[in-house]
Amino acid sequence: MIRAEQLSLSHRDGQRRLPVYEDISIHMKQGEWMALTGPNGCGKTSLVRTFNGLNLPDSGSLSVAGLDMRSPDNRNRVKRRIQLVFQNPEAQTVGATPYEDVAFGLENRGVEHGEMKQRIEAVLGQVGLAHKSGAAVASLSGGERQRLAIACCLALEPEMIIFDEATSMLDPAGRNDILRLARQLWLGGMGVLWVTQRMEELAESPRIGVMQSGRLLYDGDPRTLFYSSSLPEQLGWEPPTAVRIGRLLQAQGWPVHLLPLSERDLEEIL
Repeated sequence: MIRAEQLSLSHRDGQRRLPVYEDISIHMKQGEWMALTGPNGCGKTSLVRTFNGLNLPDSGSLSVAGLDMRSPDNRNRVKRRIQLVFQNPEAQTVGATPYEDVAFGLENRGVEHGEMKQRIEAVLGQVGLAHKSGAAVASLSGGERQRLAIACCLALEPEMIIFDEATSMLDPAGRNDILRLARQLWLGGMGVLWVTQRMEELAESPRIGVMQSGRLLYDGDPRTLFYSSSLPEQLGWEPPTAVRIGRLLQAQGWPVHLLPLSERDLEEIL
C-alpha cells in the first residue's frame, strides 16, 4: 500500500534549508495497522501528509497504492485511495449539517445523486450519526465531529485512513469511540495509520514507528519496544500501567511473550 524509500523533506528559512524529516523508509501492506509516534515537531505530520500527496519530498522514492508519487496526477489520484482525519474536529467540516458535509466530497467527485444519497445514509449509520443527519454541525460534540470526519472519508471508499492524532482533542469517552471505530474499520479490511502520543494506544498497536528529530528510530512490534528496548527510557516516556506491571513480572522471570500490553491482558493474567 505504502512503499517509502529514504524520503527526506526540508523547508527554507532564509538562506538555510532546515530538515523536516530525513531518510525515512516505511513499507505498509494493504489492510495493515501501524501506529506512528514522536514528540511535537518531529516530522510525523509532515510525513503522513506526504503519504496522502499533500507534501512533496525533496528526495527518495514513494509509491502509494501502486502510484508513483512523483507524478502530480498520481498525487491527486491517491487522495481517493488514502483519506486523512486531522487533529482538530472543528476544522474539518464545511457543511451546515452532517448530511451536507458528507455530500460535499461526493459532489466534488461527481457521484450520481441516487448513489450519493445511499452512501451518505450508509456511512452516517456506520459511524453512529444517522439520527443527527439533519442536525446543525455546530451542535455536535467533539467526538461526534470526528465521527463525521470519518464518515466523510468512508463515503469516498478509501483503502486506508490516516488518523493524525485524531483523539488528542477529545475527552476519554470521545477518544474511546474513535479508537473503537478505527479498529472496526481495520478488522473489516481497512488500512489504518494511527498517529498518536498516547502510550496506551501505542501498546495495543500491532506495529509501531517511533520518530525523533525527523528520523525513524524504531519500526517494530510493541512487545519488543516496551520490554526489550531502552528506547522508551531514552525518550522519557511514562509507560502505560499494564507495561509497568509487566516489567515487575519480567524482573521475576516471566517470559516476554506472556507480559501484558493492555488492561485486557492484565485481566487475563489475573
